Amino acid sequence: MIPVSRIPAKLLRISLLLAMTIMVSCTFFRAPGADDCDKILERDQMKDILTDMYLLDAYLAEYQYSQPKVRDSIWHYYGGIFHKHNVTAHDFHMALECYLLDRDELDAIHEEILNRMSVMESELEYLDIEVLDDYIPDIPLGVVPDSL
Repeated sequence: MIPVSRIPAKLLRISLLLAMTIMVSCTFFRAPGADDCDKILERDQMKDILTDMYLLDAYLAEYQYSQPKVRDSIWHYYGGIFHKHNVTAHDFHMALECYLLDRDELDAIHEEILNRMSVMESELEYLDIEVLDDYIPDIPLGVVPDSL
């Protein structure tokens, strides 16, 4: 190892400046944490908005086969979601950027969204079976009803 007295002063200043820059940048780019993101948009509200957006995206993905230009209106539909939740698009984007920096928190939010959607799907399956049972009459095979 070279003694500090033999290292040129300019090189020493540059290496110290570089070391300080690295230390400062490591703390600057750290994840903000759930509390900081909650100040922009509460976790539950973010979860509700993302759920509505994912459901809308799924609906539009199915609908675009018959109406190919519907994807051009996606921001109009998102505006309706923001209005429903009383949030501006800017606030949502700021919160999303914050949550994107905290991977664990965003993963937890998505896990809750998946659980919520699974419950919604099972409720719909139950309703479909219940509704079909109420409206489909028992008709023996080979018999054509008069109403057809």
